[in-house]
Amino acid sequence: MNPQRIIELQKRYQTTPKPLYLRGAKSAMLVYPFYALFAVSTAVPLFYAGRAICGIKEKS
Repeated sequence: MNPQRIIELQKRYQTTPKPLYLRGAKSAMLVYPFYALFAVSTAVPLFYAGRAICGIKEKS
C-alpha cells in the first residue's frame, strides 16, 4: 500500500465535519439501516405495550 495514501486518508478523516461514525466510505450503509431497525424494534413493543395497558385486544 502506498504510504502517501494513508496520509491522504488521514487528512480526509480529519478535515470532514461529519461525525466520526459517518466518516468512512461505506459507513452510511451500515449506520442508517441500524437506526431504522432499532427504531422499528423499539416502536413496535411500545405500541403493543400501550395497547395492553389500555386493554385493547386484537380483533380475530
